[in-house]
Amino acid sequence: MLADAFAAERLRFFKARGTVFWSLAFVPLVSIAIGLVQGLFMRHLLGKAAAEGNPAAMLGRAPVALLNQAVEAVSGSNFFIVQLFFLIAASAILAGDYRWETWRFLTPRNTRANLLLAKLATFGLVTVTGLGLLAVGGIVSGLLSAVLTGGGVVWAAAEGNTNAQLAGIFCIAFLEMMALGALATVIAVATRAGLAALLVPVGLWVVQGFVVSQLQKGFDNPLEPPLRYLLGFPVLQADLLKAALSPSRMGFATAIDWPVALAALLAWIAGLTALAVWLFQRQDLTRE
Repeated sequence: MLADAFAAERLRFFKARGTVFWSLAFVPLVSIAIGLVQGLFMRHLLGKAAAEGNPAAMLGRAPVALLNQAVEAVSGSNFFIVQLFFLIAASAILAGDYRWETWRFLTPRNTRANLLLAKLATFGLVTVTGLGLLAVGGIVSGLLSAVLTGGGVVWAAAEGNTNAQLAGIFCIAFLEMMALGALATVIAVATRAGLAALLVPVGLWVVQGFVVSQLQKGFDNPLEPPLRYLLGFPVLQADLLKAALSPSRMGFATAIDWPVALAALLAWIAGLTALAVWLFQRQDLTRE
């Protein structure tokens, strides 16, 4: 029954071409356009430097590491603007039936828990697709830069990211986005409004980031007490997991308790999902 509900939700979402474009394709296309503009600008500067006999003209033609481009693109999914575009999909999936008052036609066909979990699973599929497209957009942007500047192309730089780091960053970005989606599910059910499901979760994520940045001020070690006991924010849990992959790059000087951060992030996803299902099962949908 859950599989049937998931198949129906998946079909409904990918038939909405406008929503698919804005939630999945727009951000990667923008990143490619930015890469194109940057490549043209660098080409202009390098051409000018070469004409003047400046040896710095050769520095811009360093090989482009496509793996680094993909990692940076996927890591950018925690930027609130990018999250907004992902949540366009969440809003359409989670609150669409409230808007069109179609819940009363769906609930006799399946259990409420299955219907809501199928929506969250569909958002999970959208998230995987969107993160994959972000990575592809980063790679295409790097290729354009290499072509326009005359530089070479390598998959991984000698001191750059590894394939394991890309896989890890991808999984962490997925989990953070699913925590955001689970929160959007709670908001959508509680308010029955798509706009609230779109804006409130991102707003709370921005507030978390601000609070975490304020808490970290004055601490040489971002994991020392009492700060480490205030790390219940999903935003910081995701940062800790990323830091476990490359501590020096993330600014963490000590070993990271990544199993605790992973367990906490999974607990947020499970807890918010359970809360959404609990609220949904007690709603009166006779007019929805």
